[in-house]
Amino acid sequence: MLEVILFGIVAGLDNLQASTSLGLLPMQRRRMHMLAIAFCACELGAAILGLLLGRGLISMLGPLASHIAPFAMLACGVIILWLAYRSEAKGLPQFVNHPGFLLGLPLALSLDNVVAGAGVSFSSAPVMTSAIIIGVISAGMACFGLYFANWIRNFLPKRVELLAGAYMCFLAVRMMYND
Repeated sequence: MLEVILFGIVAGLDNLQASTSLGLLPMQRRRMHMLAIAFCACELGAAILGLLLGRGLISMLGPLASHIAPFAMLACGVIILWLAYRSEAKGLPQFVNHPGFLLGLPLALSLDNVVAGAGVSFSSAPVMTSAIIIGVISAGMACFGLYFANWIRNFLPKRVELLAGAYMCFLAVRMMYND
């Protein structure tokens, strides 16, 4: 069971990092809760989906999953940087509170958990329990990063959105070159 917990932590690291930068953005409280729910649903659903689709999924989706998340994160980071640099009074809040952003990024970042769920089928641990544990740990890490960064935002300068966008771009590029 320790291997499953460690696997869940590793699968959740990208979510923790991305959600930390998202928590620094000017997001309505209700939208932040919706983003947290989206992360939870996507992470848990992806691990279970991977489990159900099985081993064939690893060979088919594995390479694709490792490329979609970095490009989605890079696109969001560039848009955030552009809107923050231009000091768009309405543009940045509209972008980060848009339903497409609130579901699109968690969905793209959860693709690695589809592969993780498929990988659990090789483990000796109970398969469904393992997929749920991976999903819950990954979702919990995303929620922690989101809410912790939002709290930290109160102590940072007003133009912290530039930092958040730059950090998202850095994470995306690092993800591209780590694969």
